[in-house]
Amino acid sequence: MMRIHARGFYIATLFALFAVITLMLLLIPSMRDLTNENIVIAVYYYVWYDEGLGNRHWNDTLEYGFVKDKPVIGFYSSGSEDVIRWQLSLIRDAGIDVLFISWWGPGSYEDKASRKVFSLLGEYGLKAAILVEPFKSFNLSAYNASFWEEILNYIYENYVTPYNNVYFKLNSKPLILSFTPVGLAYLPDDNRFTLRVVATKLDLIKALCPSKPILWDLWPDYLAPWTKDRDSVVLKIRSDEYVAITPRFDDTHFCIVGSRRNCNSRLLDPDYTLQAYVKQWEWIIKNKDKVKIIAIYSWNEYHERSQIEPHQDATKPSEFNYDPYSITKKYAKLLKEKN
Repeated sequence: MMRIHARGFYIATLFALFAVITLMLLLIPSMRDLTNENIVIAVYYYVWYDEGLGNRHWNDTLEYGFVKDKPVIGFYSSGSEDVIRWQLSLIRDAGIDVLFISWWGPGSYEDKASRKVFSLLGEYGLKAAILVEPFKSFNLSAYNASFWEEILNYIYENYVTPYNNVYFKLNSKPLILSFTPVGLAYLPDDNRFTLRVVATKLDLIKALCPSKPILWDLWPDYLAPWTKDRDSVVLKIRSDEYVAITPRFDDTHFCIVGSRRNCNSRLLDPDYTLQAYVKQWEWIIKNKDKVKIIAIYSWNEYHERSQIEPHQDATKPSEFNYDPYSITKKYAKLLKEKN
């Protein structure tokens, strides 16, 4: 009887151990989110386009100017499932892990498109986080405590809860980004989330306001203007061991239509001939031990010409074989092989 009892105990112990191992294996896909032990490659992703040239954000208003480059599949709708699947497949194949989705408030066009993206992420092994844009105004006072309470509750109920398995987590909590001025004057203390503010001219903001919240670069504007060849590049690593990179920045058409000034001061390799994107990736490969989050600006922000999405380029010399998407894929693979 004792032997039978011991044998049963042994079998029960094995089953318990098996259950624990199985649970651990099920949790492996999210362990990178929780511990951030591996390098995460993210990309800023925009869902504000409607199909056809002249429609929403494709050459639509003077505020946004016009686009010079054309996606290889044409001027698409961000709400099209076929388009989303095409994008997610390419993003996955490029070795990118996370999308930072530009979001413009409850009930907006981008809100509806973002939900479609979240509903499909799991099929492609990808994750995403919401980037709250300044959809009310550029007035700091608009983004007060009541604004944040409404927005955080909305995101939690409509994105985190239904899509918890694909919502990207930093420091074990769902990450929410906000683009300045959102979060610059007031950022709530909500234990449900990890909050980070994304900014341009970050060093200037930090110098003027040293007590401001944790800030990340949208793109490495401190490298601009990059219009002459340079042998080397040094990127700035921010909090959370985050570093931003971009294949190009060119908003000169905004100056042409009169909606921006000093565009030449922001230029970064407008025709790709300086190979700025390769040089940034090479710096990352050499400094991979210092980096945890690489954020690419952008997947498809065509107005500032920072996109890595496959496109027909307006200024790249026809004989110049330089493709930001292929470069991303090459270096992401190299980085993960070395990591």
